[in-house]
Amino acid sequence: MHSYPAALHRTVMAVDVAGYNHPSRTMAHLREVHDGLWRVLRTTFAETGIPWDVCFVENTGDGAMFLLPPEIGKADLVAEFPARMHAELCRYNHVHAAEAQIRLRLALHAGEVAKGSHGSVSKAVSATFRMLEAPEAKSAQKESGADLALIASDLIYQDVVSQDPAADPRSYRRIPVKVKAGEHAAWAWLRLLGAPLAGIAVSATAPAVERVDRPLPFAALVEALLAITCVRNAESRRLLLEMFSRREIADAVPHQAEDRLHVIELARTCERYDGGLEELLATVRMLDPVSPQVEKLGAVIASRSAYGVR
Repeated sequence: MHSYPAALHRTVMAVDVAGYNHPSRTMAHLREVHDGLWRVLRTTFAETGIPWDVCFVENTGDGAMFLLPPEIGKADLVAEFPARMHAELCRYNHVHAAEAQIRLRLALHAGEVAKGSHGSVSKAVSATFRMLEAPEAKSAQKESGADLALIASDLIYQDVVSQDPAADPRSYRRIPVKVKAGEHAAWAWLRLLGAPLAGIAVSATAPAVERVDRPLPFAALVEALLAITCVRNAESRRLLLEMFSRREIADAVPHQAEDRLHVIELARTCERYDGGLEELLATVRMLDPVSPQVEKLGAVIASRSAYGVR
C-alpha cells in the first residue's frame, strides 16, 4: 500500500499573458514578453513583501503558477498585490512597442494541494486555471483594454475581498466559470485594472463640471480625489505617492491615519507646489488612465490652476 505525503493548504495564483501568441508577435517580441513578465512578477512580489523563495513557482509557457504557503496573508494578495502589479505593467508597457506589451490575467484561489510524482495534485489548482480561462474574463479584458484582469474565486471573494475595504470589493462583478459535464456550476469574481475604455465612452459618462467665473472650491478637489479608487484606498494611495516623480512633493505630505484627512493633506501639499496638482493628476492617470472620475478630477484641477489657486 502506497503512503502519500499529506496535502497542504495553499493559496494558488495563476498568471497568463493575454494574446501571447498573437500573429503580430515575432520571436523577438515573445522573448521580450517572457522576460518582461518575470521582471513584473519578481518586482511585484518584492514590493508587496512576499518572499519569492518560499513559494512554489512553475513556468507555464505563457504565464506562471504559484503555490503560496499559509503564512502569506491573502489580504495582501487582494489589496496591495494587484495595484503594484498594475503599476509595474504600466512602467513596462510605457517603454515597449505594442507587439511587446503585456496584459495579464491573474487568478486567485485556495485549497488543499498534494505533491505527486510529476507535479502538484489539486482540485484547487485545476479550478484556478479554469478561472484563468473563463470566456467572460477574456472578453471583458479584450473589450475594455484593461492591463490587468484579476479573477478571484468565490471562496477568496467571500472570505477575503468582501471583508477588506482596501480590496475594493465594489469594483468586482460575478462571472461564470466553465466546468466539465457533471460538475456543479462555478462562479468567480472579476476586477479590471487599467481599463481605458471600460466599454463606455468617457464623454458620455464623465460628470459635467459647471463653467464658472471663479475657481472651484477646495472641497470640490477633495471630493474629486476621494471618488477615485486608487486615491481613496490607503494601500493604493501609498503606491500612488511612491510613483510621484517629484519626490519633494510626495515626501512633504503629512501622514494621517484617516483616509479623508490624508487625502486633504495630499491635496493641500500638491497645491503648495508649482505644477503640483498636475503632477498628482499625471500620477493618478498611471494607475487609472481614463475614467469618468479621473476626467472630473482633471476638470477641477484645471479650474483651480486657471485662477492660480495655491
